[in-house]
Amino acid sequence: MKVEERKEVVRKTIEAVIVGRKCDVCGADIMPVKGPNVFTQYNYFVIHTHHHDWGNDSVDSHEYFDACCPECVMKFTNEYIKDAYDRMFNSHEIEIIHVRSLENGVWEE
Repeated sequence: MKVEERKEVVRKTIEAVIVGRKCDVCGADIMPVKGPNVFTQYNYFVIHTHHHDWGNDSVDSHEYFDACCPECVMKFTNEYIKDAYDRMFNSHEIEIIHVRSLENGVWEE
């Protein structure tokens, strides 16, 4: 049996902090760029893909990728569009978002 007492406990909280990103297309580090503001900025893209081919289960098709530059976005997009084009029936969708901070990139859990 467990014996318990109620005590006030001071805890230190440890949180995960994003300190960098890598391109999901070429593997390069996504580096900060100098901007007009005093805070650090980044210049990269988030690619969001999904489809509606599975009916209600299509929610599982959502995927997100970080891309470091326009060339990586175009490489990824070209392959994705060709794959969609080769399928007779599909509902592939792609969205590209330009982002400027580490926090706005792909959310990984």
